[in-house]
Amino acid sequence: MTKPAATVNVEHDPALAAKHLEEAFAIFYAESQKLEAQQADLQDKINQLSSELQQSNQRLGILLNAIPAGVILLENNIVLLHNPAVLHFLPSLSKGQQFALPNEWQASIAPGEYVIGGPEDPNSPQKMVQVIRIDEGTRSFIQIQDITANIALHQETQRENRLTAMGKMAAGIAHQFRTPLATALLYSSHLCDDEVQPEMAKEFALRLRKQLMDLEKLSQDMLRFISNRPNKTVLTSAKQLIEEAQASIQALFETQGVTLSIDCAIPDTVMLLVEPKSIPNALVAILENALAVSKAGDTVLLSATTESKKLIITIADQGPGIASTMIDSLFEPFSTTSANGTGLGLSIAKNTFDAHRGSIGVHNTHEGAVFKITLPITQS
Repeated sequence: MTKPAATVNVEHDPALAAKHLEEAFAIFYAESQKLEAQQADLQDKINQLSSELQQSNQRLGILLNAIPAGVILLENNIVLLHNPAVLHFLPSLSKGQQFALPNEWQASIAPGEYVIGGPEDPNSPQKMVQVIRIDEGTRSFIQIQDITANIALHQETQRENRLTAMGKMAAGIAHQFRTPLATALLYSSHLCDDEVQPEMAKEFALRLRKQLMDLEKLSQDMLRFISNRPNKTVLTSAKQLIEEAQASIQALFETQGVTLSIDCAIPDTVMLLVEPKSIPNALVAILENALAVSKAGDTVLLSATTESKKLIITIADQGPGIASTMIDSLFEPFSTTSANGTGLGLSIAKNTFDAHRGSIGVHNTHEGAVFKITLPITQS
């Protein structure tokens, strides 16, 4: 019968216990060495990233300082940092303050554009600035840029284009003036005849007056075409402008038996910064064009909607459409097929919308012509 193997009690064997402890310390030391190496590598990477971040911040600072536009970074609408250029627009701006545009900045025609300075302050010439704000969560990025020179160049280009068009159409101007002027001279010569009867003299005087009034209207139209730009803009309801245009021409539609239908699906709070009379007048010019090609029983539809901070107005008629030979030159001065028209109405309307940072275009459908007008919304 065999005896069972004797079990070794580590607690009663100091040599074995010391050996196990030595092995444990060796493992602990090896792992510690690995952790120290990993920590050293991690610290090197942290130092490298910190250096790269510092270099990036320096480059970003140099870039921000070099940008001519003002740049502001906000956190919960509190100024975190800004570049020196912004102090040209906001001299009192400082870190840690609540951001707000100055009350004296006047809103311009287009959204995000403001007029600063003015004639009353000779040390601060009037400027036009554009403010762009981008919100990302609690942080916001604001850019303020001086666009005075760009606006002046745009206006000068428009003016030169109009003057060029007037130069090209000098013969047309002469023709437009020649007929009523010759007629007026004829009637005035009759009035100088001592033998003319009083009744005929009165008739000649009335006809002379009409020709002179036509000449006056033509000259005013040409002046408006050359220098058309908003002089004094006012914050006005878009609905009100459309209603004024409708009221001006409604009776003429009724006289000719044509229906003027208005679909103004916009709230009363949609506001435009415009010259109050020029926009309704421009709309009336488009409506007059639609009425001229309509027959009794037809309908002209004016509809208004909003899209991406823009007011969209369409005017659709049931006429024959715009001839393919004219559609590209429809808004040029003296472009008309009417024997009694000057061809300046649509040109003046286009200049009006352009001056208000809007646009106008036209296309044909199977039912007639459709004019599409866009204007920037200042407040909604």
